[in-house]
Amino acid sequence: MKQTHKKALLSAALLAAALAGTVLALFPSWEQHKEQEQQAALLSRIEKEARQKELPHEPAKVPEIAERVAGSSLLEEKAIFEQETEAGQPEKEAVKLPKEGSEIGILSIPRIEAELPVTAGVSEKQLKISEGWVMQTDMVGSVGNAVIAGHRSYTSGQHFNRLDELEAGDEILFTAANGEAMCFIVEETLTVDPDDPAVFSLPQEGRAQLTLYTCTPIRKATHRLIVRALRLEE
Repeated sequence: MKQTHKKALLSAALLAAALAGTVLALFPSWEQHKEQEQQAALLSRIEKEARQKELPHEPAKVPEIAERVAGSSLLEEKAIFEQETEAGQPEKEAVKLPKEGSEIGILSIPRIEAELPVTAGVSEKQLKISEGWVMQTDMVGSVGNAVIAGHRSYTSGQHFNRLDELEAGDEILFTAANGEAMCFIVEETLTVDPDDPAVFSLPQEGRAQLTLYTCTPIRKATHRLIVRALRLEE
């Protein structure tokens, strides 16, 4: 009788362990599904709600910031960006920037079938469901260099997972939250070391550049993948 009872307890314990293992195995998939749903909702919201307020065109620069992001992850870079903001402000009246986390537009890349929401800033919470405009760079579409950072993602088609497929001549479309549509043409793609300041390089005077920035290769993230595109002049 006691032996039977022990076997029953053992069977119950094994069953509980198996169920726990199943739950743990499914948890990442559930989290990913949840993030995809949030991203879809964000895309829909940006598409439906055009902003009335004009976005600034010349945010403050952050001098020599590339030297401080060497070896940092995208999330660690955020802290460096924020720390340097005050030092990089010009003496003239400060330009009002979009609030961190606010929705600024939609990034569409036809070649890799990507349609991604973009928010201001690169916080951990934001980068899970959107790509992030580095607020210390120029605004997308304005003269200078606008940097948008994103996770490489392990899932095909998500975030910047397929960014390495872009080639010179490909189109990158950006629709601002106020409805303004822009087209950029890829000029070049680069794979650089984490301490390479190339991501902050400015284009020729008077040109508007869009720089997409992520880690590479997938899973190892030993380098940085940079895609540079120039706004198509009308």
